[in-house]
Amino acid sequence: MRLASSRAELDDDVEAVSAWFHERGHTDGLPIVPPTERRVRAMLAGTARTPDASLGVVAPTGHACTVEKLAINAVMAGCRPDYMPVLVAAIEAMTQPQWMLGSMQSTTNPLTPMLIVNGPVRTRLGIHGGAGAMGPGWRANATIGRAIRLVLLNVGGAVPGDVDKCTQGFVGKYGLCVAENEEESPWPPLHVARGFEPSDDVVTVVGVNASTNVHDSSDRWEDLIKTLTASLVSPGTANVVDPHSTPVLAVNPLHARILAEAGFTRERLQRHVFEHCRIRPEDLSGRRTVLRVGEHGLEHFAVDGMIPFTNRPELTQVVVLGSLAGGHSCYLPNGHFGHAASRRIDAAPPRIEP
Repeated sequence: MRLASSRAELDDDVEAVSAWFHERGHTDGLPIVPPTERRVRAMLAGTARTPDASLGVVAPTGHACTVEKLAINAVMAGCRPDYMPVLVAAIEAMTQPQWMLGSMQSTTNPLTPMLIVNGPVRTRLGIHGGAGAMGPGWRANATIGRAIRLVLLNVGGAVPGDVDKCTQGFVGKYGLCVAENEEESPWPPLHVARGFEPSDDVVTVVGVNASTNVHDSSDRWEDLIKTLTASLVSPGTANVVDPHSTPVLAVNPLHARILAEAGFTRERLQRHVFEHCRIRPEDLSGRRTVLRVGEHGLEHFAVDGMIPFTNRPELTQVVVLGSLAGGHSCYLPNGHFGHAASRRIDAAPPRIEP
């Protein structure tokens, strides 16, 4: 198996290699695992794809993300070889033209790819969906998310402050990968709602902004749905003027259970959000109204004279995430790019080299 990437003669030393890569703009600012040929070959053993296979073109450079390039960045991020199929599926989903990755890479909006993993692969790889799933402490979550960011930087060229024009950024841009907490969810998992079989391994990728915490410790569904609905209406988020937006509503298992016991299915919750989370066009700033509502036509966004959270109920991506402790759910806005896309994770056995 011949590897095509260029080589540099460096000592296999974390500090020296990290400094060399950082000086050339090839890191996220954190130390990296040196991508030696031995480590890259070991990473490639985690997938049946050949090293030269292209997973798609990464904007804005237009460079192909080959399996080899992905493996190099996965090594740098600290991934295990068996994470490769998840990474392969995520990159293939994100490089589809309709995902508009190029726009996400260069926008001032603090959008970042969020990976939501469903299916048996979650437990096999240890991708966490329980307490603190979006925070520190979980190797698979942290390194899979980080590998995606390194690909966007090193293959796509999204250097912060240069190509990546994000005004402020947020910590999720280092990497954001979670599993849905299927075991404690009262509803069928997200990937089933998106048309897959329960036994399928699937990754859903969606561009999100920083989350808004929704806190309600009441055990009454009437209180909970009131708080949830009021928390989602905001004139400052991009989805209120994007008819195709796919914001993520991450409901903790306790909130999900309370709602389910009151008769809320995922679909009924989506419908409730659609019908009750709306904003008046005049509540938007004049500039946003002119740029979005005026340019494309008020009727394109308005329902009964009001701008809904999304233009169709099913566009809200409801995922059960976190633990039963504490009454905290959250909402992650989506904008004009990175609308939710799902891809089956290849379960083919890894390629064995002689």
